[in-house]
Amino acid sequence: MNSFRIALAVLVSCVAAPASAAPGYEQDRKQLEQVLADLIAWLPGAWDSYPQVYYENNYAMPKEGEHEHWHRTFARIDAPQVGEVVFYGQINAGGRNGPIIGGSQVLYKAVIDKKLGAVNIFGQGPLDPEKYENLHVRPELWGEVKMRDPAALNCDFIWRRDVDHIFGVLQGNTPEKQKYGPGTCAFLSVRSGVEFRGDAEWALNAEKLWLYDNNWQADMLVLGREDRTHIQMYRARPYTCEVKDASGRRQVDAHDRGHKMEVSGNGGRKLELLLLRAEYPADVGLSDRLKLMLTDPTNGKDIGVSEAAPLAKSIDLKSDGVAATCRLASKFPPMALQ
Repeated sequence: MNSFRIALAVLVSCVAAPASAAPGYEQDRKQLEQVLADLIAWLPGAWDSYPQVYYENNYAMPKEGEHEHWHRTFARIDAPQVGEVVFYGQINAGGRNGPIIGGSQVLYKAVIDKKLGAVNIFGQGPLDPEKYENLHVRPELWGEVKMRDPAALNCDFIWRRDVDHIFGVLQGNTPEKQKYGPGTCAFLSVRSGVEFRGDAEWALNAEKLWLYDNNWQADMLVLGREDRTHIQMYRARPYTCEVKDASGRRQVDAHDRGHKMEVSGNGGRKLELLLLRAEYPADVGLSDRLKLMLTDPTNGKDIGVSEAAPLAKSIDLKSDGVAATCRLASKFPPMALQ
């Protein structure tokens, strides 16, 4: 038995034991209305996992390697043909300007489910997804977008309150589809005839979205990580940076969760400017700070660093012939179609 099958056997034995995938107490209608209100208030926006990637590369690398760098966007859209409360989401790989990950465009319909005692989110990709790239900023298309095949939904995504955040887990929508235990959904694919198994957990508050989505097909992991650890995403805020270097002066649209800019230092050498709000190691524990860092990409060493309060309205840096001032902006600019 190879290491993958050993790990899988351990996982199956663990989830087969009695477990709780969410708080065990009942949540009444008013509490569930507040869970839905929090989803509406907290989920929309821009989220980026670069603070996690930066920490792993500079302080503590997981055994399985660094987590992926995702820029994830959610928006509530007016799409009554899908449902009353509908969100659209997509993932751009490697940052806000990266390519949209295939299959990451999803429509989410949220409802209060009295039977389950939870807010249930039904998620599925849109029909003709290429037509709906960046749907969150294209309201002219909201009234026509449809789920790919709403009759083929196999999994519930149930959300409840857990202390100061809300917590969602995947669950098969019949007892047979929950055979691997709480937080899982399994069924035979109509297209391939092989078993699909999903294991997902999301935790959300106003500033953080920690999630994992593991998918197996025919006992092979096709999405996610063996260590079942979360991709840690953080709400991003838009900034506009005025940059002056050896190549001239320009304005750059940026954000505070890991925006990189190529600049020219003294002598024309290529440097990198990074705007990053993250939890950095401090004397005791971690400290949330906003930094603007000028780095030599050939060796990863910082040439100049400026620090500010986490929600500072501006931050500036002057070093090695580079001058930059980044100011909080009122909104993100539109994302380019791919």
